[in-house]
Amino acid sequence: MSEAERIGLYGGTFNPPHMGHERLAKACLEALELDRLLLIPTAQPPHKQLPPGSAQGVQRAEMARLMARRIPKAQVCGLELERSGPSYTRDTVDRLRQIYPEAEFWLIMGADMFLSFHKWREPEQIAKQCRLAVAARLPDSRRQLERQAEFLRQELGVCSRIVDCPVTVLSSTQVRSHIPRGRWKGELAPEVAQYIQRQGLYQADPLEPLRREAKARMSEKRYRHTLGVAETAARLAERFGEDVYQAQTAALLHDLTKALDYEEQLKLCGQYGIITDYGENGKALLHADTAAALARREFGVSEEAAQAIAYHTTGAPGMTQLDKIVYLADCIEPGREYPGVDKLRRLCKKDLDQAMIFSLRQSIEHIQSKGGRPYWRTQRALEDFLAKKETGS
Repeated sequence: MSEAERIGLYGGTFNPPHMGHERLAKACLEALELDRLLLIPTAQPPHKQLPPGSAQGVQRAEMARLMARRIPKAQVCGLELERSGPSYTRDTVDRLRQIYPEAEFWLIMGADMFLSFHKWREPEQIAKQCRLAVAARLPDSRRQLERQAEFLRQELGVCSRIVDCPVTVLSSTQVRSHIPRGRWKGELAPEVAQYIQRQGLYQADPLEPLRREAKARMSEKRYRHTLGVAETAARLAERFGEDVYQAQTAALLHDLTKALDYEEQLKLCGQYGIITDYGENGKALLHADTAAALARREFGVSEEAAQAIAYHTTGAPGMTQLDKIVYLADCIEPGREYPGVDKLRRLCKKDLDQAMIFSLRQSIEHIQSKGGRPYWRTQRALEDFLAKKETGS
């Protein structure tokens, strides 16, 4: 009896496919001794919207085909592009099982997706059909992945393998931002770069108008800080599966009104019907509310992004993933230097809730050391995170 064909399933938006994708695919092909590797472009990710200016599905599939030519035994599978609605892995695996009934499937993913696998749609059903392969790029990430692998084994019966893939970490968001400036060298295969140029893809940066607006309203120092927050928010969003475009949007606008004096802030409060209870903290905190109002009314940002802007100084109970990312990005952007920032940066790589607890405690202790009174929402935010930690929710 012949052995079952070992097939790797590597899904993603491939928007565009870059050298990080290619290197991971080759590492898994070798480590797992695959007979076939299917690159599966996603039609619509279930956890986020494709950002403005994205390539169409047929274009992403063609770029994936160009990348597949560089990878032995690789081919593109268009199943998800043929379906309407969000692309759920469970549905794709069920259909592939019909096509390859005897195959041994290996579902290939990056660390962020592996760490959130238990939150996917019907992960236990996927685990019955597939083994999981995840890339470990750094020793620290390997230890975290090993803990997650054991958790998934015990909770869902997942069989997984960690594949060493020591390559430069790239994100499609980062690559897209480099293309209009011609800075993609080393990030894209030449065939893919040529296709992008012929098709005129990714030439307009949807965030450029927001950058211009931020620059016009800020000092040079504040603008550098803002760019650092946007870059950090994008990295955190990629790591934790959040909408990168929304994170960058909120980050670019979070300090939009900080240069205004207190009287001008109060005028905006009257104009937009903002009611606050900041008291003695008003001068330091009010810009978050006024920036959120401007972002919502003048720039049409989503309600989720506007809320993240509003909470970026105080935090709040019940913060969303996006809220946490913008708050923490403001705390750890590369220009920040203060006692504890390095520890906070390490926490942000592992667990956003633990990072929030550390940061909120620091903020409260700093205000109290100066004889001030922490804003009630900051205190409530800390209590909320501590309660979740205690209950494990």
